[in-house]
Amino acid sequence: MFRKITSFIMLYSFFIMVLSGYMLFISPFGRLSMMIKWQYLGLSKMDFQALHLIFMLVFTIAGTVHIIYNIKPIKAYLKNKTRKMVVFTKEMVIATLVTLGLFIATINHIEPLESFVKMNKSFNDYWIKEFKEKRMREMREMRENR
Repeated sequence: MFRKITSFIMLYSFFIMVLSGYMLFISPFGRLSMMIKWQYLGLSKMDFQALHLIFMLVFTIAGTVHIIYNIKPIKAYLKNKTRKMVVFTKEMVIATLVTLGLFIATINHIEPLESFVKMNKSFNDYWIKEFKEKRMREMREMRENR
């Protein structure tokens, strides 16, 4: 029963982290989110940051428990056809290379990953433009009401 609970907690945590991550990706940068009172689904950027942080912790703990419960299958993944332990299986090497490649490409600003990172900036630029336009409208209205 505890295994199933752990798996469901991981599943729910994953979905909450994905949702909060997307919202943090498109939300205004820095204090601008508070200045324009940005919200989505009734939650502020600070709410999404808190959700992301807490459920990252929950996912990490549940993931650790999940690994402990599934250590036998994990060890089986590290065995070859003759059932001997092999640290670097083909699948592990591929997974390691993909992960390492994405890590290196990200920190070295390599396309197409860099375009995705820049997309975040374009969302921020949009919010800044919206904020400036709103401020200009408010200032015009104040002048007209004098």
